[in-house]
Amino acid sequence: MNLKRTLTVIVLTVFVMAAAVTTASAAGVDVQDPGTFVNKLVDLVKTVGMPIGGAVLFLSVVVIAVRTMISQGRPEKMAETMQGLLWVGVAGVVLGASLFLAGVFLGIGERLGS
Repeated sequence: MNLKRTLTVIVLTVFVMAAAVTTASAAGVDVQDPGTFVNKLVDLVKTVGMPIGGAVLFLSVVVIAVRTMISQGRPEKMAETMQGLLWVGVAGVVLGASLFLAGVFLGIGERLGS
């Protein structure tokens, strides 16, 4: 039963996407090259994603600091709070590494393209 539903959704999605592409082509939508999309995506991440990510990490550290102050004298709560700090640190490293790798791959792509 689930397979039948899944296949139905996939087929309907393909037909809807084909109709959308046909309509966009008939409406005179400008064709863009992939480089334009990549540049817009990089600009979006730089202007929106990085400040939001930094704010989320900052707020996480603030929340953990408040939880540390509240949990004074209770070792089990302090351990939970320190574990949360560890996960915030891991998330920051993963986000930083992903931005670094994205920059490396985009740089390689630009060099190969020119």
